[in-house]
Amino acid sequence: MKPARLLTALALLCSPFLHAQEKSNRKPAMLSYHISFSDYVFPKTIKDSSLGKAFNDQSWYKPANKSLGVSVAYWRGLTSKIDFSGSVTGTFSNFPALFVKDDSVGQAKFSTQLDALIHLRAFKESARVNPFLTAGIGLGSFPSKFAVYAPLGTGLQFRFNEGTYLFLQMQWRKKLTGGINNDYLHYSIGFAQNNPLKKKKETVAVVEPAKPILPPDKDGDGFEDNNDLCPDVKGTLNGCPDTDGDGVADKDDQCPDVKGILNGCPDADGDGVADKDDKCKDAAGVARYNGCPVPDTDNDGVNDEEDKCPNEAGIVINGGCPEVKQEVKQKVEFAAKNIFFAFASDIILKASFKSLDEVVRIMQEHPELKLSIAAHADNRGTSERNMMWSERRAKAVADYFISKGIAADRISYKGYGDTQPVADNKSSKGRARNRRVEMKVDY
Repeated sequence: MKPARLLTALALLCSPFLHAQEKSNRKPAMLSYHISFSDYVFPKTIKDSSLGKAFNDQSWYKPANKSLGVSVAYWRGLTSKIDFSGSVTGTFSNFPALFVKDDSVGQAKFSTQLDALIHLRAFKESARVNPFLTAGIGLGSFPSKFAVYAPLGTGLQFRFNEGTYLFLQMQWRKKLTGGINNDYLHYSIGFAQNNPLKKKKETVAVVEPAKPILPPDKDGDGFEDNNDLCPDVKGTLNGCPDTDGDGVADKDDQCPDVKGILNGCPDADGDGVADKDDKCKDAAGVARYNGCPVPDTDNDGVNDEEDKCPNEAGIVINGGCPEVKQEVKQKVEFAAKNIFFAFASDIILKASFKSLDEVVRIMQEHPELKLSIAAHADNRGTSERNMMWSERRAKAVADYFISKGIAADRISYKGYGDTQPVADNKSSKGRARNRRVEMKVDY
């Protein structure tokens, strides 16, 4: 059927009913919002084979084989059982080959559809559950090809309190023009609510105004005594005087004769400490230092509260501590490479003592430094055993330094087992490199 003839038929179908019902029985004008799924394959399967074969194909009902879309629709009741809707839909389409005319490959593109539909309901608008039939005309871009189709289908309308609706629809969209080669199926679920913000008119009774009875105002400042915070003194701020006009009543103003914003007092540097209590009025500071900035004893640009070495000038990147000399770092790292243990043991061999004592000397000469120790293993044996021995060996090195008088709070240690190799464990040379102790000094 041509599109013009289909529209004429729909108009003739509806015309006898247009004035048969009162406006109050019709669906009110409203917008609905839908999520839809389009199936471009199922109708072609029926056309090319049979309905039975189409249903036996276990993929026809799977959501993954459908194309997702979103739409907005305008609804309006024509009679107590007939509604009109017009909608625009955007679909993220995955077209199969030969669905769009002259497309032998298939494509995944965004497509749009415009539909004008008539819905014939089984019951009146007030029914909670209402099945309906749908027919209409549609125009789609598929894309780069335009086609006219005829949506024919069925659906369910659920009506809740306060004019809230839920629509479930299924349509067979029959192609009418040559932009597409096959019919296709369209499923949707939608939600609508009839102007939820609209309130019923309330009847307001007109009452003759009574002659006003003036409340008492003892001080005559325009604030009635019940609301006057200073009923015995004339004032402009909730009935209280504000001599300096800073918005803080004199009774609450710590500086009643000087305009200010901090409890009525000025704060020249804006640091939250009133000038009367601020020992550094021209420099923003903090209250715990009486309005002065946090001190920086060593003048290295890192204040004492954040400076790890507050009495020794350092650099910002090092937390206010001076950079550890490269010579010291190298001596500690070299010593770490000369620490040896008895096989499968945490006993340090005597060959290691000379290197360890060199680190003891460095720690004694630089009491501000801290030492971190890390022990590692190769991948021979179980991971649990490797972790156990690396932890015990790291602790053995730490205990050696503590036995030499280095404070325990200056030393940290940790075992890493075989989790951080530096060489390939497939060779004996690589495993030897992975069995190692690493030491670093820092502040």
